[in-house]
Amino acid sequence: MLALEKIIASLIMPPGLFVFLFLILALYLFKKSESITIKIIVVLALLFCFFMSTAFGVQLLLHPLENYAERNSVTAFAKHPIVVLGGGVNYYSSDKAKPSVHSLQRLVKGYQLHRKLKTPLIYSGGVAIGQQIISEADAAADFLTSIGMDKSYYISENQAQTTFENAAYLKRWIEDNEIEKVYLVTSAYHILRSAAVFKAQNIDFLIVHSGFIYDHQFSWLDYLPNRGALNANLSALHEWIGLAWYYIRGRI
Repeated sequence: MLALEKIIASLIMPPGLFVFLFLILALYLFKKSESITIKIIVVLALLFCFFMSTAFGVQLLLHPLENYAERNSVTAFAKHPIVVLGGGVNYYSSDKAKPSVHSLQRLVKGYQLHRKLKTPLIYSGGVAIGQQIISEADAAADFLTSIGMDKSYYISENQAQTTFENAAYLKRWIEDNEIEKVYLVTSAYHILRSAAVFKAQNIDFLIVHSGFIYDHQFSWLDYLPNRGALNANLSALHEWIGLAWYYIRGRI
C-alpha cells in the first residue's frame, strides 16, 4: 500500500506531474499532428524532464562529480588554514540572513576541521546579486559564533560572488599572509570546478568535501520522478555548464 502511495505521489506532484503531462501531450501529438519536428521536440522534452528528475540523471550528472571529490578528499592532520567556499544565503529581511543548506553543510565541515586543527577558518562569500547588505561571510560568522567558535580564528572574505572570484580574492589573502597550503572545503559536487579554478590560480590546497547531496545507493523509488533528484541534477548541471564556461573563458 505504501509503495502504491509513493508511485501516485510521484505522478501527481512536480516534477512527476510535468513528466506525466508531457507524456499525455506526446501521445496526443503523435495521434493528431503531422509535423515530425513537433513530435521530436515533445519527445525530447519528455525524455529530458524524466532524465533530470530521476536517478538516471543522478548517475550521469552528479555521481561523477561526487565520486571525484570522494577519491581526492583527504583526512586532515597538518595544520593549514581552512578555506570554506560559500554556497548561498537565504535573506529573511533587510537586516537578517542565514546560510543556505549547502552553505551550512560546508560550514559544519569547516568547523569540525577547525576544532580538530585549531587553525584559522576563512569563509568566502559576498553579498548575493540583487541584495544590498549582509554578505554570505557575515551570515557565516553569525552561525559559527552561535555554535561556539572563537571569532579570533574567523576570517571573512565578503566580496566574492562566483567560484572564480572565491579563488581570486583568496589568492590575495594567501599571498599577503605567506600561506603555503590550505584546506579547500566545499560540497562534493562543487569540488571539481573549484579545484580547477584554484589550480589555475596556483593555490596549493588539500581537498576536503563536505558531503553528498543525493544517495549513491538507489532504491526503485529513485527511478521515479522526485524533487530530490531534480534538485541534485540541477546543481550538477550547473557545475558542468560552469566548467565549460570557465574553460571557454580561460579561467581553468
